[in-house]
Amino acid sequence: MLNLRNALSVTVVSVAMAGGVAQADMVRDLSPGIAVMGGVIDPELSGASSDWGYGVEASADCLLLQPAQGVLRHQLSITRYDDRPLRMTSTELNTHWMFEVAPRLEIGAGPGISYMRARLGGETNGLWGAQVGGSMNYTLDNNVFMGVEARYQFTESERFHGVSEDMDNYRVMGKVGIRM
Repeated sequence: MLNLRNALSVTVVSVAMAGGVAQADMVRDLSPGIAVMGGVIDPELSGASSDWGYGVEASADCLLLQPAQGVLRHQLSITRYDDRPLRMTSTELNTHWMFEVAPRLEIGAGPGISYMRARLGGETNGLWGAQVGGSMNYTLDNNVFMGVEARYQFTESERFHGVSEDMDNYRVMGKVGIRM
């Protein structure tokens, strides 16, 4: 019984250690990153104007599917726009097909899906959306990166004060972050 217990203990510890190594390799393969974003958001809504927006972004390479050239990179972002009478908080998942065009410089484009909470006047609604955009990132020597992105977001319509409105908008934002 003691030998079986020892053998099982060694097996469990070995599997746990191998799993830790595999997880470390997986995280390295993901090339995860985090960034802060700031720029301009311009809603196509009468009475609303372009104004500053800000947000955060977490990104990682796709592990399930990769093209022969370039890399598919998922970008999960939360952005905020607040200019009366409109306030929007958008959560987006965008996937860009990124290509390195010069050492440490990559560009890409792709689609995304989103959910937005929009407050117009005193009424708040949730809207689903889709977007298409492009981005460019430059990585410095210490894994810090700087970038810019532009995207257009199409949203469903919702009733605000008895009138059907959509929250279609575009944004151009700069970002600074770190890749791990």
